[in-house]
Amino acid sequence: MDKVEYFPRKRLFEESQDLVATFYSTGDYISENVSDYATMLTKEDEKDEFYYCLYLLSMLSNTSNILRVIEHIVKGLNSFRVKRKVTSTEEFLGDIDIETYIARNYVEKTSPKEYPSIIKCSTFQMPEYQLTLYIIRRIENIYHAIFRVLGDNEKVTAFKMAHKYCERIKKNGLILRRKYGIDYRSRETYLSLKKKVIYRYRNRKIVNGDFKTLIQLFEKMLQFKGIDLESTETLDVLDHYPDFDDRLYEIWLIRKSSEMLAISMGIDKEEIAYNPLFKARKNNEPVVTLPGSDYRIEILFQNRKKFMPKEDLKWYWTEDDKKEEIGAIPDLIFIRYSTGSDDAEQIVLVDAKNRTWTFSHMEPIKNEVVQQIYIHDNFIALFEDRYYSMLVAHNIEGFQTRKYYHKNKRDYEIDVISMNMENEAELNNSLEEYAKDLKRYLNIS
Repeated sequence: MDKVEYFPRKRLFEESQDLVATFYSTGDYISENVSDYATMLTKEDEKDEFYYCLYLLSMLSNTSNILRVIEHIVKGLNSFRVKRKVTSTEEFLGDIDIETYIARNYVEKTSPKEYPSIIKCSTFQMPEYQLTLYIIRRIENIYHAIFRVLGDNEKVTAFKMAHKYCERIKKNGLILRRKYGIDYRSRETYLSLKKKVIYRYRNRKIVNGDFKTLIQLFEKMLQFKGIDLESTETLDVLDHYPDFDDRLYEIWLIRKSSEMLAISMGIDKEEIAYNPLFKARKNNEPVVTLPGSDYRIEILFQNRKKFMPKEDLKWYWTEDDKKEEIGAIPDLIFIRYSTGSDDAEQIVLVDAKNRTWTFSHMEPIKNEVVQQIYIHDNFIALFEDRYYSMLVAHNIEGFQTRKYYHKNKRDYEIDVISMNMENEAELNNSLEEYAKDLKRYLNIS
């Protein structure tokens, strides 16, 4: 059976989709520290198709609920009575504004004479309706950006539905703006409008819960949460991007490793704080830190710089008399520190190999073991008399593991694991076996 026929993309994606989103700088969550959600470009003028596929899946999974709330809001629009100051040069148009009248005509002595008044009028121009229009416009913009990047093939089920949603969203926006005169200033942001709405809730000026629901659904969509991976539309999009499976496998292994280590350390998995992947890689930071009572575990993702400056790499090649270093690095680095110390006590290198491995066919496995030896050369100053490395692949022929040892160094060990991905029960058993070796290497009971 070919790998793509049994590779549990759906399960892996569901279990790590929030981490997958943070692999891209644009996937960072909304926070009070940013004026708006991040740009939809990974770099200036460089669009990432898989990221836009994620966005499309999230839109398709959440827009129906968003539309339901928006249409309920639009049908139930209520005007508000507000006081406004107006000025006429002919007569008072409402209640006399005495102070302004005296100041203008007897102190400033304006000409012609002015009649300032305070009038009461009806308006729909309120923060909660402005926020609704803002969200409508952002969703419409996102859809159009997706169409530009992924193409505009309305024969594909996903695009048919996306166009249908986009038209309904646009229609409600036009009603708010043209029929009811709702709009907001250009300098307004999502967060500034959201704060106004929350303030009005706290002061009981809003009792309708629709606006809170709309905020939650909008942010859920932007964070790629609640994506429906059972739908035909999802398969239409994701099946075209199996190239991301390698990265998905690595990110999923971060999630599962963190959760299993946390359980052994007495940490609730809901309390694990993940550093956005793009930030961890860019700033040379751990993806996750697990604090124990006497020690902590840090996990790095595709990061060598914390330990090995480029000039210290052991292998190189030359081109035009220029030395080019070969920086082989593992996917994941697990490090154990004593509490309060920055000196590593244990280091384990882990490579997630999205390959089909069986020990009846050793040639590809031997090549990967040799690569681990090259990686070890780059990190050799850190290991002293111990070296632990793990290669984690998969198959459907049962869990398999084999350990390789250095002939002259007892504590140099490379652990090759091939996890059974035939079904959920077998995969869970395989993960437990993987965790057993990982915890042994990290000296976690």
